[in-house]
Amino acid sequence: MLFSELAVAYLFFGGAGAGTCAVMGVLECANLGRYGTRATYRTTKKSQPRLIRWVRRNLRVPHELLSRGWVLCLVLLAVGSLCLMADAGRPERVLSLWLAPRFTVVTVGAWALLASGALATFFALASNGIGARLPLFVVLVASVAAVIAGVITAVYTGVLLMQLPSVVAFGSWLVPALFCLSSLSCGVAVAFGVASFVDSRVPFGSALRCLSHMDRAIIIAEAVALALFATFLLTDIRTEAGGCALLTGDEAIMFWVVLVLAGLVAPFILECRYPGGDRRTKGLWIAVCVLLGGAALRVCVTGLASFDVSQNPELAMRMAFAVAGG
Repeated sequence: MLFSELAVAYLFFGGAGAGTCAVMGVLECANLGRYGTRATYRTTKKSQPRLIRWVRRNLRVPHELLSRGWVLCLVLLAVGSLCLMADAGRPERVLSLWLAPRFTVVTVGAWALLASGALATFFALASNGIGARLPLFVVLVASVAAVIAGVITAVYTGVLLMQLPSVVAFGSWLVPALFCLSSLSCGVAVAFGVASFVDSRVPFGSALRCLSHMDRAIIIAEAVALALFATFLLTDIRTEAGGCALLTGDEAIMFWVVLVLAGLVAPFILECRYPGGDRRTKGLWIAVCVLLGGAALRVCVTGLASFDVSQNPELAMRMAFAVAGG
């Protein structure tokens, strides 16, 4: 296998942490008043655009959800970074990405990962008592930065694979697109999981309902991207072996059962009536299914390297004879 378990773990934990950072950043934008700036919010409410007023009204969540969500986001990013350093063998190899003088896609992603961790630390500390009162402008800028850094980091986990030109299956733009969509869905799943343990007198069902609508749209987009990626694999002779292994071969159970059924179909159905019924149990089931699907996606995609023509001399010989005979 070309990728170690630590590398796959980084792709999952880093992506899930990045998606959580983006989702929590959006929720922070809708809940600026929780840091003692509520008076400023009231005085400027009438002058705000209609979209901002809608977001504030429909994405209002309790303080406990955000405080616990940021802590979990920080844990996911920290575990992902530790897996990356452990897989690299020497920490200085990872640190060199932040000290590299050249401006590349990889260095931009490394800085986005660092920014996501720093912003998650800031909000985790501020949410748990250290920042009882913060200026509205500081919170707003940090929230927007968290969304941007989270999205860039989520894309970066897929771009890392595209930097391996020897693996043809990773050369499609669908790889970072899949990883980004999966990361955002994992971020919503973390919010649902945290909400299952939050007791609040303030109703926030409308916020959970809006997040479920967003996640269903993300799941549909991820399913379409996954279908296009499978088509890409099957239509290229260099990646056909990997596509067959994924759909009908050794990886079929992981692909169809864990990724498609458990990771896409099950949460989509559960979210149709969320948060109705037993909100706590349903939120936990959604979180488990989405996160399980996110892990399965990384396992399936990285596993394609084992079936790539660059890693399979026998397949390369068959292709050479086929070209010579044609």
